[in-house]
Amino acid sequence: MKRNFKLFAFACAVLVFGTPAFANGQLPRLQIAGNHIETVDGREVQLRGVSLCSLEWHNSLSQMEKVTVSEEKWNANVLRLPVQVKEWDRIGADKYISGYLDPAVRQCQQSGVYCIIDWHEIGSWKDEKITKKLEDFWKRVAPRYATNTNIIYEIFNEPTAPDDKNEKNLAEWRDTMQEWVDMIREGAPRTLLLIGSPHWSQIPSFAEQYPLDDRNVSYVMHLYPNYSAADWDELFGNASRTLPIFITEWGWSSNEKSKNQVFFGSEENYGAPLKTYLNERPQISWTAWSYDPLCGPAMQGEDRDMAAFVKQWLSEDPPQVTAPASIPGDGAF
Repeated sequence: MKRNFKLFAFACAVLVFGTPAFANGQLPRLQIAGNHIETVDGREVQLRGVSLCSLEWHNSLSQMEKVTVSEEKWNANVLRLPVQVKEWDRIGADKYISGYLDPAVRQCQQSGVYCIIDWHEIGSWKDEKITKKLEDFWKRVAPRYATNTNIIYEIFNEPTAPDDKNEKNLAEWRDTMQEWVDMIREGAPRTLLLIGSPHWSQIPSFAEQYPLDDRNVSYVMHLYPNYSAADWDELFGNASRTLPIFITEWGWSSNEKSKNQVFFGSEENYGAPLKTYLNERPQISWTAWSYDPLCGPAMQGEDRDMAAFVKQWLSEDPPQVTAPASIPGDGAF
């Protein structure tokens, strides 16, 4: 009964918030408190929204507008902005920042939402070419938006191999990620950081034994229908009792001929159970993948059943964050 009362109290605190509003052009900075996110003035927050597929494809600024401030707004209070590595390479760092990242960050600020800058790498976390690009990216980007109080950094989208779940591998992962966190902190000492894990960011519970030495990090889960509801407690649910967990990708495709069978599922066997599961755990924030016409699951394309489900869910008691009258010590990009 005591646990249920705490859950009810947390939910009420979160549901004080509705459609995002902001003052002085800024939302309040976020920080970690125990197993959840809160504003710097102590208000508990659940972030809920969608992930784009990229900043370079399909008019991302228009996509951002549609889910935030247009007539069809989805009541999202967070957007995830993937930086596709091959596009970063093709366009070049300086042109990418000025042509894509800067406009997206301005759009986030104007729309009054939090936004996650996601280095959308998928690959081995011991590959020197991959890790060098990651480090070069964050050395440039971390200080650039460090004073933007509504910006969050997701350091490595999906580290893959080595993906062993043994103590040696997970300890080595923690040590590697700690070096990257320390590097980012030199340029962005207060930004909320999202931490993935080996095996496509599906072992957030590694941090129960091997936590990062940083007070402002949340641990990432990517969740698709290849894992059934019976797996969720072990994957992330149990860990969320003590760790801050952020599901930055979830979704399904009901297309039996989908190119990636990891996504194959339905509202009945995946979407609805997940909604129930996460509504019972309001300390877990999430972004649904993906608001795009082609990247599967594609909410603007063949997976419009998922889109309708996500939009309806976001319309129900939408969480809001309102800025205090002033936010000392922070400016904006």
